[in-house]
Amino acid sequence: MAKKKKQDLKGQINFYKAMAVLGVIIAGMFVYMLLDSAPHLSKRDFHDPRAKAAQCLNCHTGQASNIPIMPHRRMEDCTFCHTPDKAG
Repeated sequence: MAKKKKQDLKGQINFYKAMAVLGVIIAGMFVYMLLDSAPHLSKRDFHDPRAKAAQCLNCHTGQASNIPIMPHRRMEDCTFCHTPDKAG
């Protein structure tokens, strides 16, 4: 009877280890998808990837027409999430 309990416990531990690994993989996928969900910087003269965040905020927090308002808190660097558009 004691041997069966040890085997059951070992199986439970392996199950929890597998679920922990699966949980870490899923959490990593969610973080990756969150960071990749930010729109890319379009290839325009005013979208310079080397620009400071203050330069981006001049347009994206102002009342200029046809410019999307920044829908999140201010960050130190815009290009951490908003990468240059490679497509065109």
